[in-house]
Amino acid sequence: MILVIAEKPSMGMDIAKAIGLAGGARNDGYVEARDDHVVTWCVGHLLQQAAPEAYGEEYASWDVAKLPIVPTDWKMEAGARTAKQLKVIGALLKKANGVINAGDSAREGQLIVDEVLDHFGYKGPVKRLWLHELNTPAIKKAIAAMKDNKEYRTLYESALARQRSDWLMGMNLTRGYTSAWKSRGNGGVLHVGRVQTPTLCMVVERDLEIENFVPKDYFVLRGKMHHKNGEFMATWQPPEGADCIGPDGRINKKDVVDAVAAKVRGKTAAITEHETKGKSQQPWLPFSLGGLQKAANKALGLSPAETLVIAQSLYEAHKLTSYPRTDYSHLPEGEHGMSKDIIEAAKSCFGSAWDYPGTPDFSLKSPAWDSSKIGDHHGIRPTMVRDYDLSKLSSKELAVYRMIVRQFLAQFYPPYKYDATGVILVAEGETFKATGTVEKSPGWKVLFRSGKETPETEDADGEEGEGASLPPMSKGDSCLVNDAIVESKKTTPPPRFNGASIIDAMERAHLFVSDERIKKVLKETGIGTPATRAAIVENLVSRGYIDEQGKGKKKFYISTARGRALYGAMPNELRKPDITAYFEELLKQVESGKLSLGDFFDHQLKFVTKLVNDIKSGKAAERIPKDLAPPDEKTAGKGGSKSATKSAPKFKKAEKGEKACPECGRAMRERQGGKSKFWGCTGYPACKKTLPFEEKEAA
Repeated sequence: MILVIAEKPSMGMDIAKAIGLAGGARNDGYVEARDDHVVTWCVGHLLQQAAPEAYGEEYASWDVAKLPIVPTDWKMEAGARTAKQLKVIGALLKKANGVINAGDSAREGQLIVDEVLDHFGYKGPVKRLWLHELNTPAIKKAIAAMKDNKEYRTLYESALARQRSDWLMGMNLTRGYTSAWKSRGNGGVLHVGRVQTPTLCMVVERDLEIENFVPKDYFVLRGKMHHKNGEFMATWQPPEGADCIGPDGRINKKDVVDAVAAKVRGKTAAITEHETKGKSQQPWLPFSLGGLQKAANKALGLSPAETLVIAQSLYEAHKLTSYPRTDYSHLPEGEHGMSKDIIEAAKSCFGSAWDYPGTPDFSLKSPAWDSSKIGDHHGIRPTMVRDYDLSKLSSKELAVYRMIVRQFLAQFYPPYKYDATGVILVAEGETFKATGTVEKSPGWKVLFRSGKETPETEDADGEEGEGASLPPMSKGDSCLVNDAIVESKKTTPPPRFNGASIIDAMERAHLFVSDERIKKVLKETGIGTPATRAAIVENLVSRGYIDEQGKGKKKFYISTARGRALYGAMPNELRKPDITAYFEELLKQVESGKLSLGDFFDHQLKFVTKLVNDIKSGKAAERIPKDLAPPDEKTAGKGGSKSATKSAPKFKKAEKGEKACPECGRAMRERQGGKSKFWGCTGYPACKKTLPFEEKEAA
C-alpha cells in the first residue's frame, strides 16, 4: 500500500480523485484510491512544540531565574484537536510500503508531513509530490514528476530550525519581558517574536514620526506660459546651491520666490531646450501574494488576512487559480504555450460577463516569462478549469479572481506607448521647466480603465505614467509669461500604515536598515513569509498592540499604549528587522546544506541568552512605564500631531478576586459555549483569549 499524506483534507480529496477513487467511500480520516493508494491528510500541523513545563516542573511558573529554557531533546505533542487524525496516520503508516509527502509546496508544508514521519519513526521509501495547482491534469503531471523526499531533507531541517528558534525566542523572551512588565505594576502578557516585534516597531516608529512631525513652509513658483500653439505651466528651477533651497531640496524663502515672480511676470521666455522621447512600458507582472494583498487592499479595501483567505479559497476550493503563497511574480518560460488555453478557460467561466476590451495576442512574450526569476513557485495565475459556475464565488472572491485574470491577461497585450517631452525655458535669466506626456498607444492599459477594479500599483520599471500634454513647440520658440503664481505649501507627515503598506514594509524591510550586508539579505527575503505576514499583522491587532481604524479603503493601523510600551521595553536588537535578516541568512544556509541544524541553534541560543541577561539585570524593566492600563479596541488617536496614547480610553484591569486574562490583564467572565463552559476575556473582540473551565472553579 502506498500512503499519500496531504497537508489538509480538501487537498487529499483532490489528489485521490486525480489518482482515481476505489469505490468512492471516504473513511474516517482517509480515502482509498486506485492502484493500492490510500490518501490521508494532516489538518495543518498535527504536532506542536511542547510547552516549557514538559521539560520539567520547575518551568511551570514564569520564573526569570530559570531562563533561558533550552531543550536538548525536543518534544512534540498532539493537540486535542489533532490527536485523532494523528492516530489515524500512525495506524496507516504501519501498513504502508511507501509514502508520498503531499504537503504544501513550501518550507512549512515540508515540515508538516515530515515531522509526522519522524514522530512515528517511519523508515520506508518516501516520494515528494510538489503541486502548483489542484486540478486533476496538474496533479497527474506532478505525480509523474515526483522526486525522492530525501532531496528535500535540508528544506525540512530549515523549517525545523525556524520552528525551534521561534520557540526558543518566543518562550524565553515572552516570559522574560512579561516578568519585567509585571514588575512595573502592569497586567497581561508581552509577546515577543522574531518577526512580530520588528513589525510592531515599524508601526510605532511611523506613529511617533507622525505625531512628532512639525510641518514646514515651502514655496513653488509656476509660470503660466503662452505659446502660439497653446498655454501650459512651467515650474521655476532655482540655481544649484541657492540659499533659498533647504536641506530637503525645497524652496523655503517666500521673499525670493516673490521677487522672481515679479521679475518674470509679463516678460518673454525663450525655449532653450526641447526634447521628446518615445517611451514604452511593459505590463505589470502577475501577482505574488504580497502584490495581490496590496492591490486588493487599495482596490477593494480588503485586509491582508482577508485576501489570503480568498486566494486560498480560489486555489483550494474553486481550483481557479494557482498556488497563492508565493513570493514570486514571474512565470516559467515553459508554460507560455499554455497561455491561450488558460485564457480560454477563464473566458468560459465568465461567459457573457467577460468584458475585457481588446484582443490578446498570444504570440507576445512579456518579461513575466522568466524561469530564472522564480523559485519553488511562480506568480499567481488562472488555471485551466473551464465552465466553472462563478455564482459559487462570493462577491469578494469574484473581485479578486477578476484581478488575477486581468493581471495575467495583460501579458498578451502590447506595451503602453507614449511620448515624454521635456522643455526648458529662460525668462529674465530665470530657468523654468515643463514636462508632459502624450499617449501614442494604450496597449495593456486598456484593461485597467473600466473603473471596476483599479489597483493602480506602482510601475515595475519606475517609468512615468500619463500626465498633462504640452502644445507643439520647438527649441528657439518664444512664450509670454502671462502670469507667475506663487504657491504656499506645507510639508506633510508620512501616512499611517494600512493593509497594503504594512505588507509592503515587511516585504521591503531592507529600507528600514542601514547596514549594506543586511540590506542585501532583506531585499531577497523581507521579514516573515507570504504565508505568515497577514497572520502576524492580525496577531498584533488581536493582542492589542496595534489597532485597525477607519472604514473600507481608508482603514489604517495605529499603535496602542500597550504596543508602545512593548516597543519601549525592547532593546535595539529586537526593534529592527536586522536580526530577522541575520537568522534568515542562516536558515538559507541550513536549507542549502552549508550549516547544520545544531550550529544554527547555537547561534540562536547565544542571541537569546544575551537578551535574557539584559532582562535579569533589570535594564528591560527600567524601559517599561508603570501601571499602564490595558487599552481597548479604540485605543489610539486619529493621527496628526496629537498623541495617540493621550486620547486612548482605558480598560480597567481585573480586580482582586477576579480571574485575569493572561493576554491583556482584563477580567475574564464565565461563558457558555455549546455543551461546556469556558472563561472568556471581557475585552472581546479586541482580545479573544479563552481558557478552559473546570467545574471545581464554580464552587
